[in-house]
Amino acid sequence: MLCIYGTLSPLYLFSKVLGLAPYPRGNTGTTIADVTIKSPSLFSTLHNYIAFFYMLAWFIFDLTWQSIYTYPKLSSTTIIPIVIRHFTFSATCMSALVLCHRGSLRNFCSQIALVDKVLLGKSSQSSYKKTRLLLIIGMLILSLSSCLFTLPYITGGRMGSITIIRGSGFIFGVAICTVTMVQYFVYILILKSRFSNINAQLSALIFYENEKQDMETSVFTLHRQNKVDTAEEVFYANGDQSTKKANSLVPTVSKMGNILFHHDRHYVLALRRTHAILCDVIQMINSDYGLQILLLISYDFISFVMFTFLALDAEHDLSVADCNEEESCVRVLMNFCVSCTCIIKVMSIAVTCHAASAEASRTSTVVQKLLSQAPVSSDMNAELQLFSQQLYIIDTKFTAFGFFELNLNLLCSIAGTATTYIVILLELK
Repeated sequence: MLCIYGTLSPLYLFSKVLGLAPYPRGNTGTTIADVTIKSPSLFSTLHNYIAFFYMLAWFIFDLTWQSIYTYPKLSSTTIIPIVIRHFTFSATCMSALVLCHRGSLRNFCSQIALVDKVLLGKSSQSSYKKTRLLLIIGMLILSLSSCLFTLPYITGGRMGSITIIRGSGFIFGVAICTVTMVQYFVYILILKSRFSNINAQLSALIFYENEKQDMETSVFTLHRQNKVDTAEEVFYANGDQSTKKANSLVPTVSKMGNILFHHDRHYVLALRRTHAILCDVIQMINSDYGLQILLLISYDFISFVMFTFLALDAEHDLSVADCNEEESCVRVLMNFCVSCTCIIKVMSIAVTCHAASAEASRTSTVVQKLLSQAPVSSDMNAELQLFSQQLYIIDTKFTAFGFFELNLNLLCSIAGTATTYIVILLELK
């Protein structure tokens, strides 16, 4: 029977191959993984160390080689973004290898397995199958897009030993960044799905007909208070004057008995605790992946500015402007593709985090609607009040190591800053 551990097993295997998962996967099918008696295997730990020192050696070698043969030929305005981009890329890879001992994937699975016992129940199998399919598709898409970054190392140059060494290290680093992004995206999308499930179950408790009736009652009461003689309402029917009692819009006792909640306070208590667990997972993700996401966004931003500038500045190259050389035209198209890929990755992070955070915040609106309903028992009202206080205190925002929030406002800031930098670079050129 498929569970959350089996659903994310492809991601775990890819992470383990790259040295990003030197920890046991956990027991399959259990609510909380039994990992207390298990320790990382010697081979997995050694693999993690080898991957880290390999990336460190590649960083030193590549930086030394470019300092001797590449940087002296470039201007200072070109060297600075290249060096910063190189540092952010290497820092992203090495931080992912160092911080992977936290076992975020294992902890995430144990928490989600506990949540799914409450939210999904018997429908968990279909949800897990859908998640696994989306995971495989997402890994393929991100892998193909990341291949664009490797094009400068496999095209337009002679394949010597130095090129192979530099290219292999860069490809391995791109693979690490890709798996890190896939892990982050999977966590965010699963959290969004679970928050949406909580909101759907809470919304099912709202009686919209009763809500509409309460509004009509309030309007009717206000309308009656504004009348001068509310006691003498006269209705005319068939030309005859007859005094009739106005129909009360306030539900009777028998009607109120029919619109009471079908669930007791324990149902809301379970949803409240589930929401708290998911919010704890958000804080865990911010803690474990905040630094990597900050470095990834910085790397993609610098790459977007640099490659867009190189593509727009191609008009100064006559061979490119007239397309006299096929290699030059391909280089321009490659630069545009890389810059588009960078901005799409940043947009994906911002949009996904914004959607998940908005879904988590929407729970507060649903709880307030439940509190506004008249027929609420005292126990239910107390539980909803606790839920409302919990939502007021808890933080559901995703951040990049605390520097800035990951939402749609980030895209506006990046667009304005990138445009300014590109214009300045073109003017200085």
